[in-house]
Amino acid sequence: MILKPIVSVAGKNGPYLNVIEALKQLDISFLKGKRILIKPNVGRIAPPESGYNTNPDAVAAIIDSLRKVGVATIAIGESPIVGVDTFEAFKRAGFTKMAAKYNVELIDFNSKPPVKVQIPDPRILTETKICQQIYDFDFLISVPVTKTHMHTGVTLGIKNFKGCLYRHEKVRYHQLEYLKKVYPEKTLDSAISDLATVLFPDMVVVDGYIGMEGLGPSGGEPVKSDFAVASFNAMGADVIACKLMGLNAKDVPHLNIISERNKLALEVDEYNVPTEGYERFIHQYNKPPTKISVQFPGVEVQDKDSCSSCLSTLMMFLKRFGEDMSQYALSDGKFHIAIGKGLEKAKVGTVFVGNCTRHMKYKGIHVKGCPPVPTRIYEAIVHHEPDKNEESI
Repeated sequence: MILKPIVSVAGKNGPYLNVIEALKQLDISFLKGKRILIKPNVGRIAPPESGYNTNPDAVAAIIDSLRKVGVATIAIGESPIVGVDTFEAFKRAGFTKMAAKYNVELIDFNSKPPVKVQIPDPRILTETKICQQIYDFDFLISVPVTKTHMHTGVTLGIKNFKGCLYRHEKVRYHQLEYLKKVYPEKTLDSAISDLATVLFPDMVVVDGYIGMEGLGPSGGEPVKSDFAVASFNAMGADVIACKLMGLNAKDVPHLNIISERNKLALEVDEYNVPTEGYERFIHQYNKPPTKISVQFPGVEVQDKDSCSSCLSTLMMFLKRFGEDMSQYALSDGKFHIAIGKGLEKAKVGTVFVGNCTRHMKYKGIHVKGCPPVPTRIYEAIVHHEPDKNEESI
């Protein structure tokens, strides 16, 4: 008889107790004496209640549970999105205070040169740059916060390890469309599956206390779903977390590819969830819209092969200044703004955001940066003399 991987679930008791209860259903005693690295999702400078980042109380529960079995070392590491200072992000997210209380080291993964790792039997990437501190530990725990994602459907335990990539390597994963496309999925999804062949969580603990729905991973709305998921089977944790978000793992391309490549089940029934009646913790997350423009009437957004950094900046800009942009509308009555390296067509007068759009700058306003901050975009627009002529290419 083949035993199904155990995926434990707990909920309705807040971030700390949810994780404590979920971990009680797993035997973690074998971790005694191990050096443990916890990789949360602290990719942006934002407070815990925003839904951007993993709640520090969820990680505190992991630390308490691990210390009860006598682990040797615990550290917390992260490499945020490009342009974000790691320790600023830790501080704003509540990790600096928590780590000081627990006497746990916080690691900036970007502080040392990366390790260049070869991808065996690659789908799209032959090699990738991984932060070297990862290899100083015996056991890797991914602790994502539940978020829907404009580019990948969701970001959970497996994809959270994209934050172990060194600096701009994370951006490169969004810029692979120039490669010959052999597979039907996005090149980003193929790249994530390649990373999973060389870097995969030993354990996933999902923080579903306050997540993000809709325009995630950075422009969505916080949602209190108040659950936790824990498993030594990373795919199982992601599959059950999807279910608790009211989603289906089979609709997430990178999980499908990883499932196929590694013979990992995508069906909920293939996992043993010992929590009786765990379905009561399901909270339906709003899915990402197919077009950002739908969320901002009067704005036309073009997004072709952008990265999460530019997407985040765009969403912050529109939330803060979107209503003011009607005065800069083109002849169709809409304000046009664009991100992404893959742009090919645009109206004259479009605002092009980020260094990846510089090849289109002759068509309108180009705002340099990787990415530029929202106020820089605003200043570039209001101080620019618009060209009234329009055309498409």
